[in-house]
Amino acid sequence: MAATPADTLVEPPPASTGAPARVMPIGAPFFALRFGAGPATGDAAIVAVPVTALDGAASWTVLGGRPAKRAGCAADVGSLATVDHLVLHTRTALTGGADIAAAACAVYCDLLTRARELGYPHLVRIWNFVPDINAGAGDAEAYVRFNRGRMAAFDRLGVAPAHYPAATGVGGPPGSPLTVVVAASRVEPVSLENPRQTAAYRYPRRYGPRAPAFARAMLLPDRDGATLFISGTASIVGHESRHDAVELQVEETLANLAQIVAGAAAQRPGLAQARRRWQVYLRDPADLAVVERAVHRQLGGDAVAYLRADICRRELLVEIEGVCHLTGAGAPPDV
Repeated sequence: MAATPADTLVEPPPASTGAPARVMPIGAPFFALRFGAGPATGDAAIVAVPVTALDGAASWTVLGGRPAKRAGCAADVGSLATVDHLVLHTRTALTGGADIAAAACAVYCDLLTRARELGYPHLVRIWNFVPDINAGAGDAEAYVRFNRGRMAAFDRLGVAPAHYPAATGVGGPPGSPLTVVVAASRVEPVSLENPRQTAAYRYPRRYGPRAPAFARAMLLPDRDGATLFISGTASIVGHESRHDAVELQVEETLANLAQIVAGAAAQRPGLAQARRRWQVYLRDPADLAVVERAVHRQLGGDAVAYLRADICRRELLVEIEGVCHLTGAGAPPDV
């Protein structure tokens, strides 16, 4: 795709008229992740991410909406937008001993500044694929250093905890690019936490000098209901990891997901779940059958993709994220 100047990638939203926003639901195909190592796709609507599908899936639609009004790839940043929603993504090679904290800070500052300048100030969802996420020890661990960079960017841009997005942070293979995907909106989402878990940004010092900066979920309203974006969720109660066995970890993870979904239902009691999609990240592919059985028991016929990735804490074996589309009575189903 021919390069396009960054300031013309996306058509700015129309000026506000003071009327309530009529935001389109985001269930139709709009943006997808493509699994597996490989170069950037050149298609702004498909982001190559360095995790491997364990169930044969080649890609997974994670965000939907009306067809993009503008799309492009320029200066290593892909951009895709409707009037209501924006996706920005980039892949950064970390070579020659590059500091992942500095790289994360620079990437976040760049993408978030672009989103604001284009008129999409509200962060909704961010995916982070961190190369060799568990490399190093203590404060030198890759994920801990990534958190330093992410929080430094939020501090620099004045992003308060109430506006932290839902997020996933999992590991790609050593030598893979730091891949960051940002979904933002003109509409302010509702931040949700899980009463079973300490808010991630309030984790104690034992997890690093800067805590992970994300919300457990974000609820994004639209004209027919809302979409619930659930962050990568693992077997953590309070701030501590629970269980050694993968069977117990996945059950604890599912309990956390159920609590988050219940919290969203309490926020929007008139809405029903029309469709749910999940991505399950596994540290060890040998655990697939055990995890798949547990997920099927709890989530039934929901769409699920199973992926190989390292989890942010060494002791964690499984992490699950989700997208749940909610509709009101009489609204058309999100299909």
